[in-house]
Amino acid sequence: MRLNLKMAFKIKGLGFLFLSLFSCSFLFSQSKPVLKFSNEGKFKIVQFTDIHFQIDKKERCDSVIDMIKSILKEDKPDLVILTGDIATSQDVKGAWEAVTKPMIEAGIPWAVAFGNHDHEHGFTNKQIMDYLVTLPLNLSTYGPSDIHGIGNYILEVLGSKSEKAEALIYCFDSNAYTWDKDDKELGDYDWIRFDQIQWYREQSKKYTELNNSKPFPALAFFHIPFPEFVDVQKKTSTIGDRGESVCSPQINSGLYNAFLESKDVMGVFCGHDHNNNYIGTLNNIALAYGCKTGKDSYGHLDKGGRVIVLYEGERKFDTWIHTTNDAVKYSVTYPDTFNKK
Repeated sequence: MRLNLKMAFKIKGLGFLFLSLFSCSFLFSQSKPVLKFSNEGKFKIVQFTDIHFQIDKKERCDSVIDMIKSILKEDKPDLVILTGDIATSQDVKGAWEAVTKPMIEAGIPWAVAFGNHDHEHGFTNKQIMDYLVTLPLNLSTYGPSDIHGIGNYILEVLGSKSEKAEALIYCFDSNAYTWDKDDKELGDYDWIRFDQIQWYREQSKKYTELNNSKPFPALAFFHIPFPEFVDVQKKTSTIGDRGESVCSPQINSGLYNAFLESKDVMGVFCGHDHNNNYIGTLNNIALAYGCKTGKDSYGHLDKGGRVIVLYEGERKFDTWIHTTNDAVKYSVTYPDTFNKK
């Protein structure tokens, strides 16, 4: 009896040890990665957009994943941002698992801004985010619960030699469709709402105050372009392919104006329009499309991603398109390229 009792305590002790080790391992695997400028003072982002991943179309899916892996291997980014319309499979979980796997295997942090198609396959954006937050190296968050959308959040990029933020990345849920299809004046696509813009203004003001009243260099990522992309599309200084009309909301909710007044956002990066990959400036704010990544939806341009390189302590970035045929295409330096033009 005494021996059995002793053995029971031993087994129970081992059980607690296993549970503790498992808990530590789980917490470690779920800990958020920290974004930092390199020792050279650079921070590299790759934007993939409009993958429209349909997991049952194996040959096309495999080729897209191979392309993503190739770009990650070649460019070695510090962060990947997926700007919407990522998984359009009935197997939503399987599609997201397949798309995020290359980043997880490569040890690269990643984040998501939802598009207008992500929620159309049996899961809401909230339910998708419930799954994404369980995955390793994910930096996406739900964002405030009292404003429109899922996934309005800010990522800080810390200094190379400090724990202080030196740059900001704003991610927005650009929502999906207008609520009244009979009202043609509303257009097809929803807009980033006033409460989201107010949240941005408040956060931008807070960060500026923390930085001795100097706005941080910042970028913004979301899926659906806003109406000012039309103005940039028409400019002769704009660089890249302009293969279709801008599919923006008809309603201008004032996000660009908020960026202009807050003076932190240098560049805005979206997706949505598969035959546009241009970049241009309006009042010294760069408005840019990513490069369509997927092969299971319309679009005749070469598939790939957009690369963005931030410089620590400067309001400056390099960016280019990386496709299956060109490692560097439409390369620009903000603001120098556009100042020259």
